[in-house]
Amino acid sequence: MRNLLLASTLFVATLSPFTAAMAQEASVTAATAQAPAGSAILTPERVFANPSLAGPVAKGVTLSPDGELVAFLRSREDDVDVQDLWAAPTGEGEPFKLIDARALVPDAGELSEAEKARRERMRISQRGVVEYSWDDQGRYILAPLEGDIFLAAREGGQVRRLTETEADEIDAKVSPKGNFVSYVRDQDLVVYDLASNTETAITADGDGLKTWATAEFIAQEELDRDTGYWWSPTERYIALQHTDESTVDIIPRLDITGGGATTVAQRYPRAGRPNAVVELYVHDRESGQRVKVDLGANADIYLARVNWSSDGGVLYVQRLSRDQKTLDLLSVDPATGASRVIASQRSDAWVPLNNDFRALEDGTFIWSSEETGWKHLYLYNRDGRRIRAITSGRYPVKGLSGVNAQTGEVFFTASMRDGRELPIEQQLFRASLRRTMTPVAVTSAGGWWGASMNKTGTAFVGTYTDLNTPSQSALYRADGTRIRWIEE
Repeated sequence: MRNLLLASTLFVATLSPFTAAMAQEASVTAATAQAPAGSAILTPERVFANPSLAGPVAKGVTLSPDGELVAFLRSREDDVDVQDLWAAPTGEGEPFKLIDARALVPDAGELSEAEKARRERMRISQRGVVEYSWDDQGRYILAPLEGDIFLAAREGGQVRRLTETEADEIDAKVSPKGNFVSYVRDQDLVVYDLASNTETAITADGDGLKTWATAEFIAQEELDRDTGYWWSPTERYIALQHTDESTVDIIPRLDITGGGATTVAQRYPRAGRPNAVVELYVHDRESGQRVKVDLGANADIYLARVNWSSDGGVLYVQRLSRDQKTLDLLSVDPATGASRVIASQRSDAWVPLNNDFRALEDGTFIWSSEETGWKHLYLYNRDGRRIRAITSGRYPVKGLSGVNAQTGEVFFTASMRDGRELPIEQQLFRASLRRTMTPVAVTSAGGWWGASMNKTGTAFVGTYTDLNTPSQSALYRADGTRIRWIEE
């Protein structure tokens, strides 16, 4: 009875309202009486079999920086657990497969323990292409695949294999101008020069309990930070963290899998006990020198967020106190590592972290705060002085989606209608850098919208669903006009 009702629930979640209602009625009837001849019952085995009942669903949809190409992940029809990378022009033209995971790596090997842990904390369970990134110029898409690195050129679609090693290359990135690819291998940061096809080890002493350029356990699991290094926009500097876990307690952890359960000894940062020691450095790629960033006298803090100014002249670091009641914004000189606190947020309970920090070309920056009881966006000058509120009202901003520097428009998501919180909906709204104004809805009301904007804030990929509409994705102009469907 329980299995039958579970199957009914899963069936309802994957079909249209009319079909789902029929399926649910049929399942309940079958659970209480003999099913009529010819009725079909969806089993748990079929729910997880190939092809997917949900059909081809686009995941991880992003726009190229210039807004002319859409990239997304899609599960294979012959194996729903393996994803390929697809792309589609924003104008005319059909979607095409950019990276075929199984064609490039027919036999997927075993991932390293570090990569398994990283994916688990990122809630990634698929194989094949599970993440990808653009360079800021939009010339390349970088895709880690089964422990090695592949680079797809936008012009011509050529896919180039950059690494083929026994060790996993993790947290791979294209540098902002597209001249380099970087990744972490065996606990050290490596930079690959795309012009000369040569590797340079930025660090060489990562080993055992000491790692470079990798987010520590707490950052990944609790602070929503999955990376441990950051390129400057000019490609001259790389900020990177160093982690020493030797101070962290070893505790037994029960690891439960389909094959049974085992006990694993693990370094685990327990409440009230020592955390890993995290330091931040800046590597100068031109001189080869490295300086340590001054994070303050108290080493028992969290490295919460790291961002660069648009010209690469300032490194911004968000430093969170151990009790999570104080969040300081530090302005750092990348040449010397010297820092100063330019803004702070405090709370009697805790200060929530977010990804709303955005450095603008004129030296100002956007940062959000919950000091009024509602999360809102604020504009600051380069010295941390608040210029004005961008949003205000009795609703929380969910997240900053994009900025159009030319028009001064700021785009954000919020669960709000008519200036008041409405938790059952989410829309994309438009506000202004130049004045505090009543936000204007870009998307329609009545359902739940997600939005991924291009770098210039001129277009976005919108994902919409409601009680009567399965998730669907399309490309939109910044004013909300639909350009083309991605998944209808």
